[in-house]
Amino acid sequence: MPISGENQAASKALLNNETLIIRSESLKRVMTLAEKVARHPAAVLIVGETGSGKEIVARTIHNCSLRASQSLVDVNCAAIPEHLVESELFGYERGAFSGAEATKPGFFELADKGTLFLDEIGDLDLKVQVKLLRVLDGMPYYRLGGSRKVTADVRVVAATNRDLEESVRTGRFRADLYHRLAQFRLDVPPLRERPEDILGIAEQVLHEHCPESHFRQDAIDLLLSYPWPGNIRELRNVVFRAVLQAANPQVEITGEDLEVPRSRPQDKAALAVASNLEDMERQMIFSALEKHNSNQGKTAEALGISRRTLIRKLKSYRDSGDNAPAGRLSLSQQRYYRAQLEAPVRIRSENDEFGGTLLNLSIGGAGLRADRVLKFGIPVSLSFQIPDTGPQAEITGQVAWTNKEGHQGVQFDQVPAPLRTALQRWLRNQMRKDGWELGTE
Repeated sequence: MPISGENQAASKALLNNETLIIRSESLKRVMTLAEKVARHPAAVLIVGETGSGKEIVARTIHNCSLRASQSLVDVNCAAIPEHLVESELFGYERGAFSGAEATKPGFFELADKGTLFLDEIGDLDLKVQVKLLRVLDGMPYYRLGGSRKVTADVRVVAATNRDLEESVRTGRFRADLYHRLAQFRLDVPPLRERPEDILGIAEQVLHEHCPESHFRQDAIDLLLSYPWPGNIRELRNVVFRAVLQAANPQVEITGEDLEVPRSRPQDKAALAVASNLEDMERQMIFSALEKHNSNQGKTAEALGISRRTLIRKLKSYRDSGDNAPAGRLSLSQQRYYRAQLEAPVRIRSENDEFGGTLLNLSIGGAGLRADRVLKFGIPVSLSFQIPDTGPQAEITGQVAWTNKEGHQGVQFDQVPAPLRTALQRWLRNQMRKDGWELGTE
């Protein structure tokens, strides 16, 4: 189903009869590419974290392709027991093994003339990878225990949350299969890199249950600062639990209503850092483990991820031995730091100009308060002085979020180089004042 109008402030896509809000430019670009590649027969590899929206990208490819009138068969490779993967994918004949009382077509046959979506492709056994490669190259194959070759006309879309290039280097995934699957690769950004989508999805879930309700500013700050390791699934779960448990959900949701792992006292600036980095995610996972007394099942449920994903992440932490100090911000993290302040700002929008108060500032955007509620997605220009005798700043951008209380967020366009340098210098000074050690890599 194509996204109508790339320039619209918000786009919507349909997944299992549920509407998913797509506001961020990064995800809109992915969906636009998905629509374009859908018209070609090439295999597509979709890469992204668990819960980031890979399935909806795959469905978009199918729905926009010439095979849209045929079946889309969705297979989670990680959910099939290892000894059954081959028989499930390629089928089996009656009597092929104990319990095979009738011939069963495999997923390839079921997807004939349509699309086969192989989710978590990185979990496939090497032996199955060999047969899969031959089928992708158009070679007929045998059902398990069969003597007659089967041919299926299938367009394959695969997805993974693994680094398949690393798996190729370590011998866990075949290089020839990787290159065959990745004829076209789409990288889905994690939710923490799409703040517009965080608020859009959160509001969507809230309004499904409480149409007149809104998020209070402290809830918005928490939604934007938490790294969402479980991505969309975790976000939906957190908002839904808040609706069920809040004192007054029909009116508003507060920060206290949102059950997400909080930073420890010594990490006083953690909620001011909307981080997309693994160390922030690791901190949240360990905080959740501590809260649930190391119970992995309850921790995974609280984070909105599968227990298998949690175990894999914990193993990677042990294997890496990465123990960066808690008070250190890498260069990547510094990009997401938001300094809190109260400073006057002039706002120009739609041939109108008025004053407001700058509440927070980062290299990529600003939060402000004004008497007028701006429309989501409209272009604006902000005029303010960078604090501590900094230069006067004139920065353009778009309204990324807004609420009924007059709080709004602006995502900056490209900031001119001299102004960007001055802003970065001030932000680094604020980071030091907040007690952060600044890394150089």
